[in-house]
Amino acid sequence: MMTAVRRSTALTLALVALAACTAPAATPSGTASATASTASSAPSATLAPTTAPTVEPTATTLVRTPEPIPTGSPQAAAPAIRVVSQAFPVVTAAPLIEVVGPYRTSAEADLRRWVPGLLEGLDKIRVDPNESSNRGLFDSLYVPGPYAELIRQSLFPGSRPTAGQADQHKFELGELTVQHMYAKPWGRVAYIDATLSYADRITTADGKTSSVQLAQQARFVNQGHGMYKVIDGYDPTLGRWVDGELPRWSALALEAEAPNQMWWFFQRESYVPGEQYPHAGPPGSYWLVTGFDSAWNESIAKLDASYAKKEFTTRRFDDLTVRISRFEPATFLGDGIVTVVANARVVTAVAGGPERSTPVTRTLRFYRITRDGLNANWQPVDEQGANGAWLSGGNLELAEIDQDRG
Repeated sequence: MMTAVRRSTALTLALVALAACTAPAATPSGTASATASTASSAPSATLAPTTAPTVEPTATTLVRTPEPIPTGSPQAAAPAIRVVSQAFPVVTAAPLIEVVGPYRTSAEADLRRWVPGLLEGLDKIRVDPNESSNRGLFDSLYVPGPYAELIRQSLFPGSRPTAGQADQHKFELGELTVQHMYAKPWGRVAYIDATLSYADRITTADGKTSSVQLAQQARFVNQGHGMYKVIDGYDPTLGRWVDGELPRWSALALEAEAPNQMWWFFQRESYVPGEQYPHAGPPGSYWLVTGFDSAWNESIAKLDASYAKKEFTTRRFDDLTVRISRFEPATFLGDGIVTVVANARVVTAVAGGPERSTPVTRTLRFYRITRDGLNANWQPVDEQGANGAWLSGGNLELAEIDQDRG
């Protein structure tokens, strides 16, 4: 699948001595799911600072939600959303590509700037791995899982090369060697496989010094703005990644996330009496990045105009249900396109008049953004019109969406 990176099976940081061998390379592939597989589920109830990173391709840091309506203005409540569980097809992820050229140079430079902070963090953590702030720091450096746990265990005092309680330990950077750098089909770096060589410098109470040479062969994922996380390490004895490349998402996760990730989309199209500010953004708003962004903003501007003319004073979504109809993962971490079918009753009313209810069905596409396979945000990227055509015109412009912002 990807190239292997070495790590140790022994002491300190589950590291190997530099003499350990590197695992053979393999071609990247989209193993996030089986071809045209079907998923089903039941409904379910940052690091040490670095210098300024470059703006070369990275994943999206923040979802590009529109500018919030100013506080103090009347605002519609978030609609309740009920998920209807069903089986849905999962498309095979496209093969990842090896990054070359300036993108690779830029991403590698960002990783090199971050690595000293990793070692500084590990030095701080091993003073007291159980201290609450150190636990939080560790979780910002390593994604929870079997590999992170063995690294955590190696930081406890009993795992150090010497047993002297008065000895001082400090990790010193040696070399970072990038084996592979994989990108998504639209060019954004997905993850980097690299060997980190460094030393544990030991100073005894009487001032004598010694060093133990160490290495981790790990998989690094960009968290945005030059920050990274280690998501896995390679076990040369077993000849595989410790956590592996099985999907780190599930149908249950997608369905559980949907209400919290979609409510603001429908709230943006909801109104209550007495509102003072438009819901649409002005031309040139920072979040109008794609063709769909502009098309959706124009439709909201039309609602704003109708509200201003008092063609309605109330607009809301009742009995809102959503069901996931398709998922197209980009990597095994679970970033990708989620297609959702929403059904609701749009309820409108004019001042003092009766409410009118109109059933609607909308098919929407969201880009599920996850950097570590655990936390995710959904960004709307498309909607199917009444004539069956997608507002994006077939171009989701993921290269523009999948960037650092905020």
